[in-house]
Amino acid sequence: MQKLCSLEAKIDKLDEKFNMLLTQGDTKKKKNAMRRQLYREQKAQRNEGKIPLPPHHVFGSLGRRDKRLKLSKFVEMGVLFGKADDPLGFMRWMVYHWNSEIYLKKAVTYSGSAFCVWNGVCRHKIGVGDLMHYYRKRVRLVPFLRTDDEEADFRTRMWWNWGSNVLRPIIFEIREQPEYSTFSERFKMEIALLCGGTAEIKIGEHYWDFLAGRTEINKMMSKIGPVFIRILEACITGLRATEAPPVPFRPPVRSSAD
Repeated sequence: MQKLCSLEAKIDKLDEKFNMLLTQGDTKKKKNAMRRQLYREQKAQRNEGKIPLPPHHVFGSLGRRDKRLKLSKFVEMGVLFGKADDPLGFMRWMVYHWNSEIYLKKAVTYSGSAFCVWNGVCRHKIGVGDLMHYYRKRVRLVPFLRTDDEEADFRTRMWWNWGSNVLRPIIFEIREQPEYSTFSERFKMEIALLCGGTAEIKIGEHYWDFLAGRTEINKMMSKIGPVFIRILEACITGLRATEAPPVPFRPPVRSSAD
């Protein structure tokens, strides 16, 4: 009889332990389910308002650009940076925002010392030199284009398509803002250089254009070479940034009640 009672007590303990394990397992499943649901909600919040990558090259091409892009945010920040006279800051912020905040997936990623650019079907790997004619180890910039082959490469860099199809509409819209006339000439020139010939920027005796010709480009680069390099570096920083670059201080808007 005593053995039977002892056996029943052991069975009760085992039942209690088994029930406890079942409860813990059920709680763990619920926690995992709640964690997955929270992740889905957070992802949905991050992606709210974003659009899928385009079915064509994300830089656009002749007569083809992503017309879904809304310019108002870019224009608003362009005016803010213009008031602060910070063209490089604007380029860093603008490139980051376009690359990381517009599409559901980044337009350009970075892996293995190369950029991976969405071409409408897949990602195409390209080095920074081939992308935007930026060579970090090159010290001497005069002459900027040393051979005809360098000129041929320079005029066909993919980033110039981005300047024409993504940046240009934003710059032209900024030019329509009433504050634009108060911006420095330096700011106006530097934010528009990557637009190419459509920007109608005169440097010395020539109008800026990626297709201007080797002699003309070298003459213009003798005046703006370091500035041009800094603009490219600002774009590179924006493409590789994992968080938004800083923006100028914006005074709070006072309500009419104040």
